[in-house]
Amino acid sequence: MSLIRFNILALTIGVCLSAMTPQASLLMKSFHQFGQTPYSDQLKELVQIKLETGGQVDEVLKLIQELLDSLKQDQVDDDVAHSRQMAVFDQNINELEDDLSRLNTDLANANVLIQTLAELLVILRETILTYEKQLAILNEQEQFIRNARAADIKAYNRRVEQANKVINALNLIIEKLSRAVDQQTSEQDRQAILTQIHAECHEQFGPNHPVTILIKLTTKFDVPTVQRILEKLVQIRDGASKSLSEDIAAEEVASQNFDTSMSEIETLRKRLSTDLENLNQQFNDKLNQQKIVLAQKEQLLIDIPITEELLQLTKEQQEQYHQAYVSRQTQRQSEIEVVQKAYNLVFDHVDSVKKSEDLTAKFNS
Repeated sequence: MSLIRFNILALTIGVCLSAMTPQASLLMKSFHQFGQTPYSDQLKELVQIKLETGGQVDEVLKLIQELLDSLKQDQVDDDVAHSRQMAVFDQNINELEDDLSRLNTDLANANVLIQTLAELLVILRETILTYEKQLAILNEQEQFIRNARAADIKAYNRRVEQANKVINALNLIIEKLSRAVDQQTSEQDRQAILTQIHAECHEQFGPNHPVTILIKLTTKFDVPTVQRILEKLVQIRDGASKSLSEDIAAEEVASQNFDTSMSEIETLRKRLSTDLENLNQQFNDKLNQQKIVLAQKEQLLIDIPITEELLQLTKEQQEQYHQAYVSRQTQRQSEIEVVQKAYNLVFDHVDSVKKSEDLTAKFNS
C-alpha cells in the first residue's frame, strides 16, 4: 500500500468515526503483542481500518491471507530470477577463469617451448579469439545493464505519471472544495460543487478509491468538517509532491551512475579493441620474425592484466547483484513473519469465537 493511499484511508476512517464490534475490539487488543516495527504498525493500522469500516473478522483473515500469498509469490519470483542471473554470472566467471588459466600456462610454456613461426601464429590466433570472446562478454554485460536501466526508467516513468495524476486530481479537488467552503457560496451551490467533485473522482479513480469515498462523505458534513478534510487533502498533496521530488532526485543519481558505468565499459572496450587490432597487426607483421618467444611473452603480459581486470569486474557485479537480492530477501522474510503472525492470531481468534458460539448454541438447545 502506497503512502498516499494509506493516508487517505486513515483520513476516511477519521471522518467516518465508525465503531468496531466488540469481537473486532477484542481482536485488536490481541495485536498489542506485536513488536514495534514500521511494517507491523502499518499492518495493525490496516486491520484496524478494515474493522472500523465495517469489515468482518473473516474478511480481515482473507485480506491477510492474500497479502501473505502475495509476499511469498514475490519471493518465489525473485528466487527464480536470482538463480538464472547468478548462473549467467557463474558461466562468465568460469570462462574468464579458464581464459586466465590458459594465458598463464601459455606464458610459462612460451619461455621454453615455442620455437617456430607456426607456433607463434597459433598462439596469436588463440589470443585473438580470447579478445573476441572478452569483447562478446563485455557486450553482454553492457546489454544487461542497459536492459536493467531501461526497466528502471520505465518503472520511474510509471511512478511519475501516477504521482502527477494523483497530484493534479488533488489540486482540482482542492480548488473546487475551496470554492465549496467559501462563505459566499450558497448551500445549493456547495452541494452542486461537491456532487460534481464526487462524479469527477468516480470517473477518475473509480467508485471504490479512497479519494472518491472521502469526497462522497463531504456531501454529508457541514462546512467546518469539509474545511478540515480540505486541509488534510492539502497535506496529502504536499506529501505526494515531496515524494515525487525525491524520486526525481534519485533518478538523477541513478542516471549519473549509469553514465559512469557506460563510460567505464566503453573505456575497457576501446582498450580491448585496440589490443585486438594490435594482435591482428602482429599476426601479419610477425610472420617472418625470429623473436617468437619474446613476442608471445610480451603479448601475454598484456593479455593477463586485462583478463584479470574483466574477471574482477564480473565478480564485483555478481556480488553487488547478490547482495541486493539478499537485502530484498531479508526484508521480505521479515514482512512474511509479521503477516504470518497476524494471520495465526486472527485465525485463532476466529476459531475461538466459532467454538464459543457452538458451545452457546448447544447450551441454549
